[in-house]
Formats: sequence, C-alpha cells, structure tokens
Amino acid sequence: MPALLLLSGPSTGLRYEVQTEATIGRSPSCEIPLPEDDQMSRRHARFFVQEGQVRLSDLGSRNGTAVNGERISGEVLLHPGDRVQVGRTTVLVEPPGAASLGDAVTEGASHLPVEEVLPHVGTEAALYSAGAALLGATSEAMVLRRIAEQSLHALHADTAAALLGEAKGLLTAAVVGAPSVEVPRDMARAALEHSEQGRSAGSLCSPLVASGGLPFGVLYVERSEPDFTEADGRLAAILGRLGGEAYAAVRSRAGAQPARVDMAGNSRSFRKVVEQARRAAASAAPVVLSGEPGTGKSLAASYIHARSPRALGPLVRVDCREPAATLEEVLLGRSSGPGQPPVASALLRADGGTLLLHHVELIPRALAERLARLIARKTAPAPQGGEEPVDFRLIVTANVPPHVLAVKGTVEASLVRQLAGLELAMPPLRERRADIPMLFEYFAARGARAARKEPPVLSPEARQLLMDYEWPHNVRELALLAERLALVHAAGAQLHALALPPEIQAGSVSPPQLTLQDRVTRLERDAIAEALRTAGGKKIVAAKLLGISRPTLDKKIEDYGLTVSRRRV
Repeated sequence: MPALLLLSGPSTGLRYEVQTEATIGRSPSCEIPLPEDDQMSRRHARFFVQEGQVRLSDLGSRNGTAVNGERISGEVLLHPGDRVQVGRTTVLVEPPGAASLGDAVTEGASHLPVEEVLPHVGTEAALYSAGAALLGATSEAMVLRRIAEQSLHALHADTAAALLGEAKGLLTAAVVGAPSVEVPRDMARAALEHSEQGRSAGSLCSPLVASGGLPFGVLYVERSEPDFTEADGRLAAILGRLGGEAYAAVRSRAGAQPARVDMAGNSRSFRKVVEQARRAAASAAPVVLSGEPGTGKSLAASYIHARSPRALGPLVRVDCREPAATLEEVLLGRSSGPGQPPVASALLRADGGTLLLHHVELIPRALAERLARLIARKTAPAPQGGEEPVDFRLIVTANVPPHVLAVKGTVEASLVRQLAGLELAMPPLRERRADIPMLFEYFAARGARAARKEPPVLSPEARQLLMDYEWPHNVRELALLAERLALVHAAGAQLHALALPPEIQAGSVSPPQLTLQDRVTRLERDAIAEALRTAGGKKIVAAKLLGISRPTLDKKIEDYGLTVSRRRV
C-alpha cells in the first residue's frame, strides 16, 4: 500500500498510508490534517491511487504545491522517492516494501512486555548484553572497549582486554579493570597463529576473528578466583567471535547518505536528462552515465538511487582510479590475517542497494573479467570463503559510453555486456547555456550560506560574460567560481565584469593549457587579493572575510607573493 512520510514541518515523522485518496491541509476534515502548518491552505492538495500508482493534484492552494522543487499545475504522477512540498511540510513518497500490515486477527496469541521475555541472568543475558552493546558501537575503538567491558562482566573477571596485532607484538589495546595487562606470549601465539583458546586457572585467552578469516586479535581476561571453567571458555570463545564480527562490520559500514539530491536546470537538453533519470530510477536495469568531467554524472547517479525502490538501501561508491591492488581489495574484499581485520567487498556492502563505479573504463582487464563474472552470477566474495548471492543495482560513470571504449579495446568486453541497459549522456555546460545564470545563483547562495551572509548579484555585463564563456570544466568549474566569489565579496554586492577571472573576461576563448588546478590557484590568489583590498590591508579582517585563520592567510600571502598595503577603510 503506498505510504507518505513527513520529512519536515510541524508534524515531522508522521506516516500515512494512502488506500484510495487522501487530502492534506489545515482543515480537520482532511485525511492528513496539519493544523500547525500556517503556510498550508485548509484543503491544500490531494493524493490518490489510480491503477496502483500515486497521483497528486493541487486544490487551488494559496502557496502552491511543488514536486522535487518544481511547482505543479494539474495532475502529476508520483514516483517512489519523490518529495512533495506543501506549505512548510515536505512529504516523501515511500518506496514500496516487501512486507505490509494485514488486518487478520491472530487467535490464541499471548502478549507479554518484551522486558519480561528478554534474559536477565546467565549466559543468555550475557550474550544479549554483549550483542546489544556491539551493535551500538560506532567506531573500531568503541568495539574493542565494549567487548572488553562485556567480557569483564560476563566472566566475572578482574581484568579484561581486547587487543589487535600478531604474535610478535600486540598493536592496539582496550583494557578495563586495570591500567595495563601483560598477555602470556604462548597464549597469544596459540590464539593468533592457530585460532586456539588458551585457559589456565586464572587467565583465559580467545581469538578475535570474523567469518572465514584468520584471527586478527585476542580477547584476554584474568581473575583471581574461582578458576575458569569449560563453560567460561565457551562463553569467551563466543564473545571473541562476536567482537571480531562487530569490528569487521564497523570497518565496512558505509557513510551516511545525503538527505536531499537535486538536479537544477531548466534548459531543454537538461530537462530531457532529468526525465531520463526519472525513468531510470523506476527500472532495475544497469545505468551508464557518460559525459565530460564536471557535467554532474555523480549527482545524476545519486538522483537515480534516491528515487528508486532501493532508496532506503546503501549507495556504495567505488572510484576506479585507485591503484590496481587497492581497487581489487575495495571491490572484492579481503579476508583477515594477523593484525589485519577483514574488508567486506563493495559488492557485498551494496546488497539491497546500489553499486556506483566511477570511471569504469579504468578497471584493469583481469579485475574487470572477474567482476563481470560475479555480476553475471549475482554473487559476491563471501567473508568465510566462496561466494554468496547479492542483489544490487549497478550504475557506472565514464567519460564516453563504454561500448565505444570496448571497440577501442579500453574496456573488457565481458564487463560491457553486463552494463547493457540504460544510457544517459550528460550534456556539457556549453550546451545548456540557459542554465548558467540560475546555476551561478544556486552555487553562490550555497557559498554565502556557509559564510552566513547574502549572496552577491551578477551585473548584466558579468552575466553575459558567463553565458559566452566555454566552461571547459563544466558545472564543477562554475560551482567553484560562484562559491569563491560569494565568500570574498560583501553581502548582496553587485558583481561586475572586472570581478570575474581574466579568462572569462577575455571571452569564449580560454587557454587550453590551463588546468583546473591552475584555475583554482588563480582564483584563490585573486580572492585573497580582493579580501585584502576590502579589508584595507588588515590581515585579521581579511582572514575573517575568507573564513580562514590568520596563520593560514600569512602562509598563502607568502606562497603567492602578494604585497599587503595598509590604508584606512
């Protein structure tokens, strides 16, 4: 059943299921009443289901209704992941789930508070406590500390330690119950080299190990009395395995995904690409995004993922420009060894979500062949060895379509066959010149927000120069320019032609030998010089305008050979 989730506004967090139709507005008679949103009309908009799809129409509201930032008129079809803005409230169209709530009544069912069901004493309670603690760990150091703490309590020990390393030396340690601990070398060697548990009257040493790999650390506990028993040994072995799995999981955990993905532009060529991206989001086929550097291929990939049924799953990014050995480890993972916890493969981490390969044309041929076989079998290298099934959506980026590179022999043909699906060509900025002023304002506003001030405004002459320029580095170059100018110029100031870099002032012809790094360096030098002029030569004021420290400003003045002249301002 389609569902709506309120992401912002006075009623953030509420969720509504749409059976046939639902009206949203301030009126209590609405199926989704939001009386606290003062920017919403009494009956603002109507969601309704038609042939299994969610549709939306505005009901003549005062402030209008927008879908993904575009104001609507008439009836529109909504896709999973779309964001609807009504008043101060943002509504997310939730992707459909594999499970839903039923109305059937279960006969003979009993109900107890969960706290009465959970174990409170004994081995079960110890394992439950350790599992809950490890699941909440957010860093590798926290995993080591928590498994040591849990072992101390579970085994009624005086001292407990979780240590990483090898038999020659333990490198990282978390110790509780004492300032330090000395692990017997024979016990550590048995645990690390032979995955054996060592037990004596007053000490217990078990390996820290994850599935399918060699031990990469040890869990060590001591107590004066009573002696450790076989049951204690079994519990310590389980805790060592739980700690190893938790450590490996934290290392492989993906970062947080951006809350919002927008593609800004109103030109005809760009609107066509956005529509293609919408259709691609609804498909399960692989997507190839091609185009010149800086045209927004990564943003388009995020846009497609965020609006797909996999939006709640991970988006795992892999940069194929990495050295071959590093890229192979990232893509295919690595089993654990002494002092080296395992690394989960990108294919496994992308299970249930999207795998995004940047610069796919740079994957070495041997690695590309193996990757193609895994994709064809829908499997990934398993931590315990062998392969296990995975389900992910594949998106790749390249400067030119991979089938063109395959003809040249640049990309392995077997991998190109696995990429057969949808292709989107991102237009260069020079082919969507109508978007340049709007994009400049967008990026300038973003830079100004970072400095907590109003963005500058383009003069007609400056606007025309931006429109005439060829933008060899595309949107990335425009974003860099707009954000830097917003930082160095006064709030709300008008930007004249002389405020633009020399290559833009010169017209559409730009020096071909000027790299992006050269442009960044020149822009930074000009920005510092402009800030010093605005501050009348006062470095502390200029540093504040630039958002950098005074020592950093001094170093950059020296690096660029700038002359600072003081004057009254």
